[in-house]
Amino acid sequence: MTKVLILNHRGVSLDALVGLVRSLGAEIDLIEPETIVGPLPVTGYDGFIASGGFLRSASHRDTLRRYYDFFQDLERPYLGVCLGMKILGFCYGARIRKIPPVVGARRVSLRDFPLAPGLSEFRVRQNHKYELVPPLPHALENFTAEGDPVQAVKVVGKDQYAVQFHPEVGETPARVIVENFISMCSP
Repeated sequence: MTKVLILNHRGVSLDALVGLVRSLGAEIDLIEPETIVGPLPVTGYDGFIASGGFLRSASHRDTLRRYYDFFQDLERPYLGVCLGMKILGFCYGARIRKIPPVVGARRVSLRDFPLAPGLSEFRVRQNHKYELVPPLPHALENFTAEGDPVQAVKVVGKDQYAVQFHPEVGETPARVIVENFISMCSP
């Protein structure tokens, strides 16, 4: 059975994420990165998902430093959702800016995102107020349609992916992203 660690950032769609991953047959452990002592775990799991949510202001610098170390040592697949994308982007040198809140159903256009082959334009749920700013550093490949805000990235040469939106919410075609991620993690 595929074993996945969900790095829980207390997002409103956490239950939907956990439910979707479980429905795909994966065993799940949940941890809040800010509550564990020491480095984030990089072994013992077939894959890692960082949920949406927020970083606690009192510990956000320490949490980001530990994520930076996590990505340096990580050899298994990673999927960042919403905040999980901003964390990935930050750790690989992307610029991030605050924007007016983006909440609700929105159209997303992707181009050849490896976790969503054949899926190019669809509606998803979004709930964020920060975004990655193009151009992205060379370590990050942007799979968003030209001219749109960054919605999907991959670390070059690694199985580390992230999306700005919430593929776990609703009956959207974007759920295939989580399905393909879990398939990639299967031992």
